[in-house]
Amino acid sequence: MGKRSRQRGTAGAAAAPERKRTLRERADAASRVAERRLEQRPKAIWDPFPLTELAIFAGLVLTVVGIFAGGSTGKGLIVAGVVLACIGGLETALREHLGGYRSHAGLLAGALALGSLMLVTSVFNAGPALRAGVAIGVFALLFPVLRSAFIRKSGGSGVL
Repeated sequence: MGKRSRQRGTAGAAAAPERKRTLRERADAASRVAERRLEQRPKAIWDPFPLTELAIFAGLVLTVVGIFAGGSTGKGLIVAGVVLACIGGLETALREHLGGYRSHAGLLAGALALGSLMLVTSVFNAGPALRAGVAIGVFALLFPVLRSAFIRKSGGSGVL
């Protein structure tokens, strides 16, 4: 053991360096930080009412009923259920992203790219290469914009 490791602090000396924390102490500190972050989660404008959770649940129920119903009615129920559940999930992702709570830049850029793909497919008679190019272009343009907006809003926290 070296001389420095045996030295004791004196009354007039600067504060002693902090001792290394144990694994348990680090886990407790991380748990406290996680609890504070959960308290900071942005709330919806309809907060006491669980509208998003009910939309996702209704979407799952419609999807399961559609699977068992079969036929054209079942297909319609499956589509309606998936769309309803996706709207609930996208609302949560958008609220958390714009609130600076958690970055969902890839998910939001992908959803907008999918929307542009659907629009180009339904409006224009374009080939598959052009449609894919539009979707990839929309994603490539929007991802950095959404990511930098999150970094500005969060103050750099949660950034890799």
